[in-house]
Amino acid sequence: MVGVIICTHGSSAPEILKSAEMICGKQENCLTVNFENGESLDQLKKELVQEIDQLRGIIICLTDLKGGTPFNTLVGLLKKYPEIEIITGVNIPMLLELFINRDQLEKEQLLSAIIEAGKSGVYRYQRIKSSIQDDEF
Repeated sequence: MVGVIICTHGSSAPEILKSAEMICGKQENCLTVNFENGESLDQLKKELVQEIDQLRGIIICLTDLKGGTPFNTLVGLLKKYPEIEIITGVNIPMLLELFINRDQLEKEQLLSAIIEAGKSGVYRYQRIKSSIQDDEF
């Protein structure tokens, strides 16, 4: 099973996981790492290494912000862990796509599907103006 690590600023990683699990059920082989205010880069790196070492095979790491500390720390770990994949901009549609298809799709198809789900999950609702005036009822 494809492993998943969600690493974000603050405590949003476990909370977004909880939200996704409300929809698609409890997930195995999925870990979260928080980067807390005041935490050192070395501590974050140590936590990420511990979590990566718990997982085997393909590991998809989702972060909140390109160029942020969680993202940059994972990029720095690629030399030691070339099997990890890093995707930024984590949102619930991405997680649902990943959880539903992580054992169904090949790695490259899965990565593309995750990114597409994340993009298509961003939507602005616009009210359609009615051609009938309220006072016509």
